[in-house]
Amino acid sequence: SRDGGGSEGNRNSQTSLWKRSNFGALEHFLSTTLTASSKVKTKLLNPIGVSEGILMDCQSEILQRQEELDVDVMTLRLLSQQTDAWEKEQEEVIKKCQSNVRAAILKRSQMARKLMEELSIFDQCKMGLGLGGDVFDRAWENATQAMSEKGTRDGNPNQNLLEKEVLSTVSECVQTLSSRAQTQGTASIE
Repeated sequence: SRDGGGSEGNRNSQTSLWKRSNFGALEHFLSTTLTASSKVKTKLLNPIGVSEGILMDCQSEILQRQEELDVDVMTLRLLSQQTDAWEKEQEEVIKKCQSNVRAAILKRSQMARKLMEELSIFDQCKMGLGLGGDVFDRAWENATQAMSEKGTRDGNPNQNLLEKEVLSTVSECVQTLSSRAQTQGTASIE
């Protein structure tokens, strides 16, 4: 040190240096005039305090974003559950449609089987030889006439009754699926 030699001299030189720098007066002035909040603020303005402040701000931002993400996760879970439920509803509608189409085809096949049972063995043999087609045609026409009359009232008289029933069933299914899809889409958007 420039101001002294030994440890005693070093202490004296530090005291002398302290007095010449006027830091003592500044320290006394600051400690008597600064408020408690100003002292805390001053302490926080050191590099460690600044780092702590930045970290606290970052932590606060992370917590806020975490809360927003938690809401997003809950929303996505809700949408996923709604979509799963909607998928099950759609599967049920499609299965019902398939069942109704299958029932219409079975009804028509049972009608054909019943017709064959009502034809005499003689008429069946003639049909087997290719001679009794007119007998079958008349019997088939009689068997379907009651159902056809209903069909002609409901639409095109040239359209096959089975075709009408299947188209009606599929059309109803498509309308139901479309309506439910629109409702689900609207609910998901809201």
